[in-house]
Amino acid sequence: MSFALNDLPSTAADVAAHLDAAGFTESPQLRQTLALAEEVGEFVGAVRRHAGMARRSGPFSDVEEELADVVLTAFVTAHTMGIDLRQALEKKLAVIYSRGWKDPTNA
Repeated sequence: MSFALNDLPSTAADVAAHLDAAGFTESPQLRQTLALAEEVGEFVGAVRRHAGMARRSGPFSDVEEELADVVLTAFVTAHTMGIDLRQALEKKLAVIYSRGWKDPTNA
């Protein structure tokens, strides 16, 4: 399947429509918020396994896959909540880049 990052908003809308069609219609904003938290937890677990900080090891491909789940679920959550994530990211980046950075020469 061919995919471009610019497709994320429309892909998120499509995934949300599939969830609705499958009957996942009760409390969609709460459902997506919990799904996002779950995906972040799975990403953290994959990182821990890959870093050797868990009972079993795991490949880096699990880290990649779980991070992709986080990003997609974040976009589906934003769609479900009526958030224009591209606009929200632009606003947040403006704040981040206005903060300044630590000068490594003063360390």
